[in-house]
Amino acid sequence: MTTADMDTTRYDYIIIGSGIAGLNTALLAAEHGSVLVVTKGRIDDCNSRYAQGGIAAAIGPGDSATLHERDTLDAGGDATGAREAT
Repeated sequence: MTTADMDTTRYDYIIIGSGIAGLNTALLAAEHGSVLVVTKGRIDDCNSRYAQGGIAAAIGPGDSATLHERDTLDAGGDATGAREAT
């Protein structure tokens, strides 16, 4: 089989990765043309689902830096073993 024998599909944008950044980029790109998202497995096979969401800070009533640190460490923030960096 030669390249001439193959069906080809053309896309304006090819996004590699189905994490939150890739999907957000795909949504934005779709406003300007056709998009293909390439992923290593299923579309939800990414680490974004493990993210705690956004930037966190101890700013609410009854919150404190100590509670924030404990929440971060409990959620896996010390996975590198560098507690002092947290």
